[in-house]
Amino acid sequence: MEMPASNVSESRYWNSWDSEHPASMRYLPLGVDLGFCAYAASRNSFTRFPAQAGAVRLGPRRIAGDRIALSLRHAGTDLGLAYDKPDAFTLRGSWRAGRMAEWGLRFWLMVTLSSEDGAEWRYDSETGEISATIRGQEIVVLGERPPLLATFHSDVAGLRQEYETHGYFYLESRGERGRFAALRYHLEEMPAFGFSAAVAGTRGQALARAKSALAKPEASLASCHGGAFAGALDAVRDVIGWNTVWDPINRRPYTSLSRNWVSQKFGGFGVWLDDVLYHALMAGLFDAEVARENLRAVFAGTTEAGNLPCLLTGRDAWIDRSQPPIGAFICWMLYRRLGGLDLLREAWPALSANHEWWWATRDGNGDGMVEYGTSPVGSGLYRGTKLAAKDESSMDNSPTRGEARLDTRSWTLDSADVGLNSLLALDGEMLALMAAELGEPAEAMRISARAEGLKQRIAERLWDAERNVFANRLWSGKFVRSIAPTSFYPLLCGAARPEQASAMVAMLADPRKFGGQWMLASVTRDDPAFADNVYWRGRIWPPLNFLVYHALKRAGYLEAASA
Repeated sequence: MEMPASNVSESRYWNSWDSEHPASMRYLPLGVDLGFCAYAASRNSFTRFPAQAGAVRLGPRRIAGDRIALSLRHAGTDLGLAYDKPDAFTLRGSWRAGRMAEWGLRFWLMVTLSSEDGAEWRYDSETGEISATIRGQEIVVLGERPPLLATFHSDVAGLRQEYETHGYFYLESRGERGRFAALRYHLEEMPAFGFSAAVAGTRGQALARAKSALAKPEASLASCHGGAFAGALDAVRDVIGWNTVWDPINRRPYTSLSRNWVSQKFGGFGVWLDDVLYHALMAGLFDAEVARENLRAVFAGTTEAGNLPCLLTGRDAWIDRSQPPIGAFICWMLYRRLGGLDLLREAWPALSANHEWWWATRDGNGDGMVEYGTSPVGSGLYRGTKLAAKDESSMDNSPTRGEARLDTRSWTLDSADVGLNSLLALDGEMLALMAAELGEPAEAMRISARAEGLKQRIAERLWDAERNVFANRLWSGKFVRSIAPTSFYPLLCGAARPEQASAMVAMLADPRKFGGQWMLASVTRDDPAFADNVYWRGRIWPPLNFLVYHALKRAGYLEAASA
């Protein structure tokens, strides 16, 4: 079956792409939206079950959307909603009422239909089928029984207004044709119900698919794996699946930071650099396509100066700053897992340019070590402030930057950061590996030599011999008092000497430092900032644990890494 071009595989065409409304489904190539709404007469309240309202509990789901489960609540009534796909072109949905807060006749559910092309929907009142012709394809939707009412409106706002103004007895919008359709059911007649939607080249084919779907038993959702940690990978799959949405501004899929933020906070899309790189790594555990989509969302933001921006949203662009350079590390791990030199070829231009940008713009005093900063470009929020430079570290309010000041000649903090320098050395090491794989030995040697030089400077200049610890160092020569898990990063890049690594690992057992039941706090437990328990002042963050875990493994401390 020939379909319009789409930049996702056909197995994902039907999916919960709408970031605001996880109970809704979209058929991506045709821009068809199948919405799910409810109206409770007891409170004269209409809902589309928005993600941020607290009325939706996201359940298990597959990345491709071939099995999705949600628990919904509205006006005290509980529902279970599920979707599956007998094939790539057919969607099947079902609901089941749980606790009822009012008489089922007064609680209405709606399956709504619309398309971005504004196609006309045609309803057959005798069969209960509704269909449309869109971009040369036919789509048919039908339920186990005809709806109690089929109505047509200008949009979902019109449907909401009708319910809240006239209630559920109003019949003037009933019809057979329109651009926004609502198939209406209530829980007295349909406390449990199934429906299907199918796309094909002809109406007859689409109808046959839709009918066949209703006759088949629902699919089950098997666990990704068993054993001692059964369910762990399933949890990662569910989180990546639910937060992978369609970016309508840039016309691409990606895994958002949280679908709750996409519209209200970010204005349609939001790519926070390192977060989306971590999403790519996690997606690579089970879906190479989603992993690559996230990498592309990051690389697409490369600035004229060469850096990967800290944040790009529908409302703002923080191109004056980046985030810790973990991109090459993530891409190398994905390459080792997924294979394919094309992954490295696609990543190389953006990652190598970003690496060179750090050296060109962030060595504020020319001593061969880098600092966080904010370049005098763009108009992003906080540009040209110390806060912007702290944002670049991703640890915005960490006390490890409290003693530094922003130098307005170089636009960097006056403090060599142990975490940043270690990650930049690791970035160089990974890029050298990538260059060698891509058949560029001279480039590999150049980048590797610079990284090795940086590692040596880390071991010599950022080791505080008095405290036996790696620490940030001010340009004045003074070591910064506060210590974060970033002080373990010299082990990650191979810069730490054996005695330095041993001293750092000892801090993991010290309850005044990083020891204790919960690890790793974002600052040592004896630091005054630890008691704040706000953001990067005491709280525990997965990226810190992740990078320190790899640091300990590289240094040979496998037991400490496991702990």
